[in-house]
Amino acid sequence: MAKHSKDPREESQKARNDAAQQRAQQAKRNIDSVSAKTRGMQQKAQARRQGNR
Repeated sequence: MAKHSKDPREESQKARNDAAQQRAQQAKRNIDSVSAKTRGMQQKAQARRQGNR
């Protein structure tokens, strides 16, 4: 008997995988924006210490 490509278990597994990948990408974006933010804050603090040349 041939296996159908639309197996419900396979579909739900694919949906879970897609959701997990999207969560991972979202988390990576958040980490990137946070590191950029802290880098900007550090540069701003350094400029203050140097007297805003």
